[in-house]
Amino acid sequence: MSGLTSAGSVARCLAECRQAQRSWSEVPLRQRLRVLRQLRLRAAERAGELALSVGRESSAETLSAEVLPLLDAVRYLERCAVRLLRERRVRPAGRPLWLWGNRVIRRPEPLGVVLVIGPGNYPLYLPGVQLVQALAAGNGVLLKPAPGCAGPLRMLLQLAIESGLPEGLVHLLEDSTEAGSEALRCGVDKVVLTGAASTGRLVAGQLAAGPTPAVMELSGCDAVFVLEDADFGLVADCLWFGLRLNGSRTCLAPRRVFVREEQAEQVLERLRVRIAAAAGFRNCAEPSGDREAAAVRRALAVVGEALQQGAVLRSGSLPDVSKNTPAVIPMILDFVRPEMLVAREDLFFPVLSVLRVQDEEEALEQSRACAYSLAATVFGRTANALRIARKVDAGTVVLNDMIAVTADPRVSFEGRHASGFGATRGEAGLLEFVQVKQMIRPRPFFRPHLEDAGPFDAVLLERLIGVEHAGWIGRRLLRLPGLMRAAWQQWYWRCRQETGKEQFDD
Repeated sequence: MSGLTSAGSVARCLAECRQAQRSWSEVPLRQRLRVLRQLRLRAAERAGELALSVGRESSAETLSAEVLPLLDAVRYLERCAVRLLRERRVRPAGRPLWLWGNRVIRRPEPLGVVLVIGPGNYPLYLPGVQLVQALAAGNGVLLKPAPGCAGPLRMLLQLAIESGLPEGLVHLLEDSTEAGSEALRCGVDKVVLTGAASTGRLVAGQLAAGPTPAVMELSGCDAVFVLEDADFGLVADCLWFGLRLNGSRTCLAPRRVFVREEQAEQVLERLRVRIAAAAGFRNCAEPSGDREAAAVRRALAVVGEALQQGAVLRSGSLPDVSKNTPAVIPMILDFVRPEMLVAREDLFFPVLSVLRVQDEEEALEQSRACAYSLAATVFGRTANALRIARKVDAGTVVLNDMIAVTADPRVSFEGRHASGFGATRGEAGLLEFVQVKQMIRPRPFFRPHLEDAGPFDAVLLERLIGVEHAGWIGRRLLRLPGLMRAAWQQWYWRCRQETGKEQFDD
């Protein structure tokens, strides 16, 4: 695991991975899970080193946002994967009358080799969960990290090999765009991507030439709904947490706050006090790389456009080019309208837009103007918040908290609209790494469909339909004698045909 696989070596690594995967898929599931358990225990022993390999400024944040949720996800597989991936018999409820005796067996099987494309904002946790889920399901993996993010995945794979993972089953590609494109061209069995919407469009374009399935968890422009019975202090605390977590480079970070006109000032004042009391917030306007610099420039341009269109800056400031002063963050924009670009773009930048509304229905309607629907948050008393949460168009909705609770390993993420498609993490995410085979064991006798058609077949089928699809049980019982009479007539005719055939043969 010392080196990365270059773009020119992807085809060779894919062949090695396929060969190793065939053997791995034959290993019993419980034995595969024992390897993952050893990986969890080793990673827990070296949690500090694993956090340092990510390169984030705060080790505490890395441990809580990446290492701990990853270990929890592995333990979830240890406890639940056997139940979720076992071969099972489908319950007979719903079986048609004419197919009595049929037994259907549902068997999840591995896909083969999966390409996992990781993001740059959570380079360990997000691709790490997808990696262990793919391995638990019996797949091989090509792991493509984001630029500059290979370190934590290299360490994770080294720990996996020390825990008993077969050599060649997982290959860590170099972090270049060319390596990912070459893997797509060589033909993997599924692609799992976590990244920006722009990256998703590029990958989808490459996949359009073939039938390769994909799961994409893409950008967010998450909505926050503040109901009239919300705790405004809690709202301010959660918004501040969401803005500062990972420098606001989180797809679940709050971007749009919908609040009633008469309560907007209270929320903004609580948030202003919360920001003023904080210290040590990393200045995201001073990016560390070209990609992050481009994201900052784009965000500042979008904020500037919103100010020109009537939005008001309630916190922070834009950079003064003439005086060469940096931007002050976070930026809180008030009087934002849903048609403004700042309320419709996926900005990885600590900017928050406040949209004042008259009621909840207007908030829901304005929220739908944005194409991104990854997650949302609702603040209010539980019953009221649940009522609104059921109406929100988003894959995940959190009540009276923000982001941290989504690390629950049972939670699956399913993006909608521009935020992607398919599921990652949780039960639904695990099932994305299998293909289901249906095995049908019919009754060992009575196969009337193999017989030549007779004069009573149409009558019998008509009576059968009348019984099976009657509107109520009384009508079904009334029609049952007709079905039995037609069945007897068909059976009698066939017996006579068989008798005549035997006499003719004699």
